[in-house]
Amino acid sequence: MDRTILVTGASGFLGSALCVDLSRDHKIIGLHRRPLPEKLKKATPLVQWEKSEVEDRDCIDWIFTQNALKGRPIDYVIHFAAYVGFKKKWQDEHSDTNVIGTRNIIEAASNAGVKRILFAGSVAALDPLPIGRVLTEKSLAGGKIAYSRSKALGEKMLFENSYRVPAVVLRLGGVFTDWCELPPLFSIMNMWTKPFIGRMMPGHGMSGFPYIHRRDVVQIVRRIIEKNNSLGRFETLFASPGGCTCHKDLFPIIRRESNETFSINPLHVSLFFARMALHGKYFFNTLRNRKTYERAWMLDYADRPLVVDTTYTREKLDWEPRPGLHILERLPILLQKFNRHFGTWHIRNINRNDQKYEYNPD
Repeated sequence: MDRTILVTGASGFLGSALCVDLSRDHKIIGLHRRPLPEKLKKATPLVQWEKSEVEDRDCIDWIFTQNALKGRPIDYVIHFAAYVGFKKKWQDEHSDTNVIGTRNIIEAASNAGVKRILFAGSVAALDPLPIGRVLTEKSLAGGKIAYSRSKALGEKMLFENSYRVPAVVLRLGGVFTDWCELPPLFSIMNMWTKPFIGRMMPGHGMSGFPYIHRRDVVQIVRRIIEKNNSLGRFETLFASPGGCTCHKDLFPIIRRESNETFSINPLHVSLFFARMALHGKYFFNTLRNRKTYERAWMLDYADRPLVVDTTYTREKLDWEPRPGLHILERLPILLQKFNRHFGTWHIRNINRNDQKYEYNPD
């Protein structure tokens, strides 16, 4: 083991967990843009921390050069820095972080002879297919949402440059912890744990995508590094279980575990009225200077589940997500945290939604 690995987005939700785990047996360089929380510093005493934006090409080149001069050239780059946001339209940050930043990483890694870039793609960057069809590793990324388009551009750049530096695009499902910390899951948990309004479900309950616990993300990243020599120069893999977990699967567990007296029979709301409600919520929250995480455009994906077939990934890596960490198995634990430690639960989720995540262990 003992490889030198650069992690971008190293103080973020996924990057911080990777730095903590991988630093046990690798030399980790953590690239971060925000001030480093003390809790993360204490959890990673051996990590070499570097503060920079990924769009700062000079700084990125300097990090690669300095480590080479010290006799520890960078072997792998885990490029997890990304701008997500809740807006449908393209923002400057999509260009700066997701496009220019990825291009800078590709150029610097190629010039330095890096063995592989591991790029955080997203299942959300795929377009839902008609019922009965499934998405595979060969499905092309794209979509109308700015985040999806920016991730698709990242995948395209990595493919086009894979003759210079090998790459793996790791299309992540919805990543959660035992404290939730996944914006869409946080949203429906907030709603469905309320007495009356909590029975309302937009559409027919078929909205959904595959979920994966953060611990399993760490394990699949480790597996990719271990299996590097058996991988092609460009690979697209899924970090998720196969299939899809829909609202209809989550609803009865969330209702039952939040309050045993709650009805587990949803009241299905038409998408028209749900859309009007979200427009109204956004308007009134704006007047009160509050953020709104749910947007009306998100209902374009209602009852259009993202169903994936992960056969290729599982066979290529000889890897399986752990059954005990499946979202339906883990939901009772999430609800325990919600019921018993609501203040902490709420703060951790708001920080994640606001992209102000501060490292906390699972």
